[in-house]
Amino acid sequence: MLNRRLLRVIALAVTTALFSTGCMLSRAVDRAFLGMTVRRPSFDARKTTGVFLLPITFAIDIATFPIQALLVVILGDNFPFKDTDTANQMYALNEHPQLKKLSPERRAIALKEFEGLLRSGQLDRNTTLALTDDGQWVMVRVDDEARQQLLARAQAPDEAPEAVCAR
Repeated sequence: MLNRRLLRVIALAVTTALFSTGCMLSRAVDRAFLGMTVRRPSFDARKTTGVFLLPITFAIDIATFPIQALLVVILGDNFPFKDTDTANQMYALNEHPQLKKLSPERRAIALKEFEGLLRSGQLDRNTTLALTDDGQWVMVRVDDEARQQLLARAQAPDEAPEAVCAR
């Protein structure tokens, strides 16, 4: 009887810890090992380690909750993590062929303008950007169907696969 009750409590604690990765240490373990709140965890092949550490970090998070809440109020929601999505977007943009065609001065202006557009909040999921030959960004609003078509074209392979006839 005691073993079943203890097993239930442990299962409940692990489940709660897995789905409540909002505190700092739990978020750190999630980002490093599990990847539930990020695209890819830092250590992709260490999921078991993350599952083992998460209940421990959850208990520490509960014990230090008042301190963590105060730090989040003072330092912001993403403390202590610095999300690098914008940096990754800028790196991918630097490799874009249309941007490579521009002179260094025009490229710098286009990147600054792009950063301004990101910060301004004018872009949403139905906004597409086009870079002109002179380095100016053009925003175009598209509906959901056109956006899906653009995504399908962007994800399609550059070259069509060779046709193979089997008889």
